[in-house]
Amino acid sequence: MNAYATNRYVQKTLFISLCFLFVLNMQESKGQDAVFSQYYSSYLYLNPAFAATEPTVTAGFNSRVQWKSVTTPYTTNQASLIIPIYKSTEKFQNIGGIGLSVYNNNAGKVGLKTVGANLNAAYVIPINQNNQILTGVQVGFIQKTIDFSQGQWGSQYDPLIGFNSNLASGAYNFVSTVIYPDVGAGFLYYNKPRREITEKGKSFYCGFSAYHLNRPNESVIKSQASPLPILYKATFGGEFSINSTWNISPNILIAKQNGALQINVGTYVTYSLGGTSESMLPTKLIAGAWYRVNDSGIGSIGIGNRFYMIGFSYDMNSSTLRLNSDAKGAGAYEVSLKITSPKIVKTQRVYQTPRI
Repeated sequence: MNAYATNRYVQKTLFISLCFLFVLNMQESKGQDAVFSQYYSSYLYLNPAFAATEPTVTAGFNSRVQWKSVTTPYTTNQASLIIPIYKSTEKFQNIGGIGLSVYNNNAGKVGLKTVGANLNAAYVIPINQNNQILTGVQVGFIQKTIDFSQGQWGSQYDPLIGFNSNLASGAYNFVSTVIYPDVGAGFLYYNKPRREITEKGKSFYCGFSAYHLNRPNESVIKSQASPLPILYKATFGGEFSINSTWNISPNILIAKQNGALQINVGTYVTYSLGGTSESMLPTKLIAGAWYRVNDSGIGSIGIGNRFYMIGFSYDMNSSTLRLNSDAKGAGAYEVSLKITSPKIVKTQRVYQTPRI
């Protein structure tokens, strides 16, 4: 078998194995994590293996506000820091990375708040010059708190007058705060990781990750178990450079948790504005559109260069929520920011994201 045939065989085998693993592990569960529309810019929230993708120290931030016009807003924020690891003899090529990520989610009126902090470690497994696998693990903790005074409970229901806030809610033996450990893992396969955006050609990637592998107990009721369901994520995509100015990158995200299946399908387009790679002025403009199946349409725009990128996206509801007279189709706003340390060298990098 020649080199080309071997390469095609490896790619095909990895792709089929990934799809099989993802389908095999789809199982019923009980809860759902918060999501980001700009999932491609919230690296470690998408896959721990992304800790190995950055050639320089990189910081990122996402902030999302949802359902503001319908009820008390749901807000989600995340921040991450990635520090690459290099071979002592090859300073131009990272072999892995360490990542730190924190996030919080405020789920509306009842004051259900979730805070998580995680440490990530990832390693690059080279197959050959044009193919590599990245593996990553994540360990951390999650804290959930709830303000029971802001909710209505079954023990407060009076059949004559309805809910009576003067009645005690303590019959459920609530606890206001729970803290538990959390474990996740993931891998990525990437074709042509060294290809630059200005180089005419194509590349593709696929990845799989799983969070809450230890199924921690998240119950806020004493003596009751409520295992946090595993969240599975699969990503697929490609990158096609038409010329040194235009680049198109279609991608798909599939997430499964709590019996709910989320599918995001779309693409982003990168347009080079020119300028030198050392300039701090914007050198690229990014625009994208996605459809979250049976939920919303998503539009995004971003501007920046190799040192920073600012992105904005908006979700327009296509679900039944749009029929609410107060909603009128309103959805979610999301802002992202990425800052990369100014190290001007050509290094290995997985270009899964829109150059941010």
